[in-house]
Amino acid sequence: MSEMKAELVAPCGMNCAICSGYLAYSHNLPKKTGKIHHCIGCRPRNKQCAFLKGRCAKLIDGRVKFCFECGQMPCKSLKAIDLRYRTRYGMSMAGNLKFIEKNGVEKFLKQQAAKYKCPKCGDVICVHNGKCYACDKIESWKG
Repeated sequence: MSEMKAELVAPCGMNCAICSGYLAYSHNLPKKTGKIHHCIGCRPRNKQCAFLKGRCAKLIDGRVKFCFECGQMPCKSLKAIDLRYRTRYGMSMAGNLKFIEKNGVEKFLKQQAAKYKCPKCGDVICVHNGKCYACDKIESWKG
């Protein structure tokens, strides 16, 4: 059973607990090149943010924990990934960051748990393909 944890909320506002890579990892799905990859989350693997990678000096040197702590938020990189996720997956990282800034990580995690709860088994539904990795058949991160 997947859990919503504060350590799985990336600086960019992505909740790694709803990501296909993390769900495949946490449910011990076999890796398939180009179809199923594993990831333990941005913060647990000390990568800060998979989307912003080495582009942000403030993230790299630890001056900010979340992008909303930066006076330049949203930067060009965050705008690009936010647009892609809003368009493809109906989720806004900038919106997540605004919610976290206003309400805190714990309320964000409660909101996420309700929004991405599988109606069949109560586990987590993936933002990338809308499937539950506990009770649906997973062939790839796309579906």
